Amino acid sequence: MKNKLIYLISVLFVAVACFSCSDDDDNNNNKDLIGTWNYSGKAADIHFEFDYNGDEISFPEGLIPSGVIPEEIPGVSETGIDVTMIKVALPMLANKYMSQYFQGIKFTSETEMEILMTMNDQPATLKTTYTIQKDIIKVSTQSDGFKELLGTIPVTSIDLNYKIANNELTVYLNTSYVKTLLAAVPAILKVTDLPAEQQTIIEDFVESFSKNLKTLEFGAKLTK
Repeated sequence: MKNKLIYLISVLFVAVACFSCSDDDDNNNNKDLIGTWNYSGKAADIHFEFDYNGDEISFPEGLIPSGVIPEEIPGVSETGIDVTMIKVALPMLANKYMSQYFQGIKFTSETEMEILMTMNDQPATLKTTYTIQKDIIKVSTQSDGFKELLGTIPVTSIDLNYKIANNELTVYLNTSYVKTLLAAVPAILKVTDLPAEQQTIIEDFVESFSKNLKTLEFGAKLTK
């Protein structure tokens, strides 16, 4: 289960959610995407924008078990994390794990795609379909591979904003979509085996985090 969650997070990081694109921008199209786009595995190719109301994100008691967070990390404790630390450290941390599992995306046609990954130290391909709506790639999670990965988690598609410039593809989750995912957390928790008390703690934290979240765009820059 742990590995599946890591793989899922890697897929979401293809985002792993940037450039600002207008809703009227029709310059992107399916044909521009076709081909193999590779992730370099470098922190510089993580796209990350974050802004939050307040200087610290507080953790409710019981959210993070004692000893999980190393005491020597500056700005981080079992009760909260400094927002400035997130802006500095998260791209590097995301790249550390993402580079182990995510290799790139191959668009094989105007409707079919493959997410190139590493699973159990072996090359793996997650095949699925997609559609384009202006500057958004709607990645279907209804393929056999995705269904096996997600299990009973109720996600029917993943919406990634994208932009192609100078032979570089940037894909990312935008703030609105991140908040939509956060709103789905209670439904996701219901299919887990977490105790009801722990689910309530997580739900309260997610609600507070979403309410104070001003900007969160997370993704990656890929090249052919």
